[in-house]
Amino acid sequence: MKTPSRVEILWYPLVLVAVTVLLVTSPGWTAETIDEVLAVVDRNSILQTDLTLAELVGIGPSTESSDTESEYDALGSRIRLELQYLDLIASGAIQRLEIDVDQQLESMTTYGGGEAQLKEALAAHGLEWEDVEALALRVAAVQTWVKRHLRPRVTVTIRDVEETYRQVIVEPMRDTGTTPPSLAHVTEDLRRLVSEEKLNAEIERWLDQCRERHRVTRFVE
Repeated sequence: MKTPSRVEILWYPLVLVAVTVLLVTSPGWTAETIDEVLAVVDRNSILQTDLTLAELVGIGPSTESSDTESEYDALGSRIRLELQYLDLIASGAIQRLEIDVDQQLESMTTYGGGEAQLKEALAAHGLEWEDVEALALRVAAVQTWVKRHLRPRVTVTIRDVEETYRQVIVEPMRDTGTTPPSLAHVTEDLRRLVSEEKLNAEIERWLDQCRERHRVTRFVE
């Protein structure tokens, strides 16, 4: 989890948007912003450095993400992750999950250029290795829940495939005067497409429930 050396805001409601430290200088006092609170999920603050950390380790939209915006909303994604993680804790589900944090940590480290290079980048932004471990736990827990509990709910029927074939392939190609491929040639691709769309819908339903159960205050758009 996050270490005490990391700046955190644990009270709520939160009035200040920036965490500041007063430095004694001559002849007077000056205020230096050392981090910025961008949002609060329940009592957990999301800081500007949290977004920096996510960028350093390559955490963003994935094939099992509900992000559909053309422009990636880094803060929105981090809020969703915190909502999902806190929901797993509140429900007790996290205690029943077999979470492979080490694999997620290895993936993040590789993305960051290796442990030595990543630690150097972390230090440059006032971050520590424990911050990476805390983020890895969150991502691994949510991915495990999606894989073990949401994906099994997804079923794809031949009717789903045929309807998607008509909407995605046949009608657009006929509008351009081209001949669409046969359904048999694209069935598996369409099945995967429908499966991911249905999985995203399951994730969105879960997020809607998370928003009902947990309070989010976002300070910046």
